[in-house]
Amino acid sequence: MKVRASIPSVEEIEVDVSEKAKVADLKQQICDKMVIEPSFTTLLLDGKPLSESSRLADLDLASKRIVVDYFWARHLILWGKEGQSRIRNSVALLAGAGALGNEVAKNLAMLGIKRLLIVDYDTVELSNISRMVFFDKEDLGKPKAKVLAEKLMKKYPHVEIHAYDIPLEKLSLEVFLAADVIVSGLDNVVSRIFLSSISRKHMIPIVDGGVIGYHARVQVYIPPDSPCPICPLPAGHYGELVGLRNPCDAPLEEAKTPSLPTTISMVSSIQTQEALKILVGHQSFVEKGKWPPHLGEPLKGILIADLKFNRYSILELKKNKNCIVCGKEGTASNTVPRFKMAIDELADSTNALATAIESRVGTPKDEILLFKINDGKTTKIDANRRLSEYRLNRKNFIQVVFTKKKNEYEEAIVELI
Repeated sequence: MKVRASIPSVEEIEVDVSEKAKVADLKQQICDKMVIEPSFTTLLLDGKPLSESSRLADLDLASKRIVVDYFWARHLILWGKEGQSRIRNSVALLAGAGALGNEVAKNLAMLGIKRLLIVDYDTVELSNISRMVFFDKEDLGKPKAKVLAEKLMKKYPHVEIHAYDIPLEKLSLEVFLAADVIVSGLDNVVSRIFLSSISRKHMIPIVDGGVIGYHARVQVYIPPDSPCPICPLPAGHYGELVGLRNPCDAPLEEAKTPSLPTTISMVSSIQTQEALKILVGHQSFVEKGKWPPHLGEPLKGILIADLKFNRYSILELKKNKNCIVCGKEGTASNTVPRFKMAIDELADSTNALATAIESRVGTPKDEILLFKINDGKTTKIDANRRLSEYRLNRKNFIQVVFTKKKNEYEEAIVELI
């Protein structure tokens, strides 16, 4: 028998199925043809869910159409199945599991992201609960990153979540490299400088946000050419901004930043939307030089909002040539090339790997040094060895050090796929 099925406003199909089959069999055929996950799909007839154990012969399907209730059906109307597939295969790193981190994590999980990497070294306080949706009194004193990860996994089991209860500066490079986008809600300048350096050096887009009372700020950084999050800071006042003081001075009481759930919701929503543009459209931008029209381009400049006086504006930015991060003498003045290599084509040989890299960087392989990056450690990869000896697999990262000019070393990163 022929059965018509549709995701409203997205796609309509027809499948040929045996009358002896059950609804579960029909759902599998429909999902296979639509290329969607059966585990996130329910079939509706006359607006009611069909039991998967029901026999098709007992249902009136000849004159009616099955409605495919797919988990992300409403999203497909906006960016199609290809766009949703990119989200389902994307990784976001959240720098901060506080107020903004809670909301951004929730939004990205609902959108269907594949993996969230949550980094925060702080613990839950009572005053957090009035502004952070996933924290409860039972969580007081516990690490924010781990609590947020646990709560998210219970509500959104389709998301793979990793929590890092360590300072951002101690996070292994491979964790950063795994991210397609970084969403930052950091409230201190030192960590923002460090994160911006990682972002530019390794070409990882960052969506930076901040809240002070009624005031909101969002900036998108697409390295390497746009102004980085540190460019707006006055170069001559870094010491003052990071809180450097005379050690003989009396200790100061820790300053607290006013924060409201309304402003937090606004900033986190905009941050998530900007991250979404990057996750779905950045590959197209890299390949074609333009952003997909159905998503729009990422924010340029800094979005500034004052919810108290209803003032909203975008502050135009220019690169700061004296920026401590991306300036001429900045910590990330030079970017690191990144390559992907299929491990199946390397014949389990470190020599084949070095030869493949030689063709990409233009340096003889005997002048190339290879290091496996793993858990914050680097292990030298020697010539005439098997890749399997180093337990190199897909998604592993290799640091490459080579020379272009005499006594001048350069770096590259290889991701095995």
